[in-house]
Amino acid sequence: MRWLFYAAIVAAFAWFLATVDWHALDGLEVGWGWVVAASAIALAFRYLGVIVWRVVLSRLGASHLPRFVVMADIYAKAWLARYIPGTIPWIAGKVYLAAEQGISKSRLAISTLVEAAAQIVAVGAVSLTMLALDPRIGEISPVLRIVVAVGAVLGFVAMTPPVFNRVLALGFRLLKRGEVTPVGWDVVGSSLGLYGVGALVSGLAYALLLKAIVPDTGAGDLLFLVGAFGFAGVVGMLTPLVPSGLGTRDATQMVLLLVVLPAPTAALVVIVSRVWSAAVDLLFWAVATVVGRLART
Repeated sequence: MRWLFYAAIVAAFAWFLATVDWHALDGLEVGWGWVVAASAIALAFRYLGVIVWRVVLSRLGASHLPRFVVMADIYAKAWLARYIPGTIPWIAGKVYLAAEQGISKSRLAISTLVEAAAQIVAVGAVSLTMLALDPRIGEISPVLRIVVAVGAVLGFVAMTPPVFNRVLALGFRLLKRGEVTPVGWDVVGSSLGLYGVGALVSGLAYALLLKAIVPDTGAGDLLFLVGAFGFAGVVGMLTPLVPSGLGTRDATQMVLLLVVLPAPTAALVVIVSRVWSAAVDLLFWAVATVVGRLART
């Protein structure tokens, strides 16, 4: 199963790269200093996901958790499974790999669902706030704003312990998986708070990447860009059947970037951001794998 999982990731990632219009990048000049800074910040956001996962597991009562570097290694491998269509491979991969470390499968499943929901709700809320602070909010499609706003509200309602625990209990009964570890307000609050900070971190990374491509991007565009890239990411997460939000995230980015950039430049930024994001995902996997192996020796 492990090698089948890895093979599926490789195949899905290869297909993802095959969809990139590489000819559009011919002759592209970028400010590599900005790219390095953006990549470092984006890598920090991915490690924040490991922190959230560990905090949630701890507050769900999981004891004797493996060291952080080991959990980061597992998380990074499962993170690449987002390129496989559907949400199940990402969740199942994380549960399968982490269960080998002696962690309860039920707690792993619950923690993964909490983490995913918190990311959608927190990033959606922060992104909408950033956009609302910019006077150009009126130029964004009302449909897109409604989709993310409704998704954030429904996600928050679904995350409240009374609702979340009932849904989990129903799911466990249907799957005949035993008792559910209840989720408390401390779990919800900590995961939302951490991902609220993460939304700013991730948005800033994308804004710096845009600065590397469009040098005349000013500080006055920062709030809008942080909100726009986070907004697009949430739209991508709300379309789970699409690998890594491919298509929906790109289309949303394009619509939002047209507010501050001409169409050809916006299209170029969308392509570059897709390639860059995939490269950072690979970097995350490489760093986590190497550090994890060194820690085991």
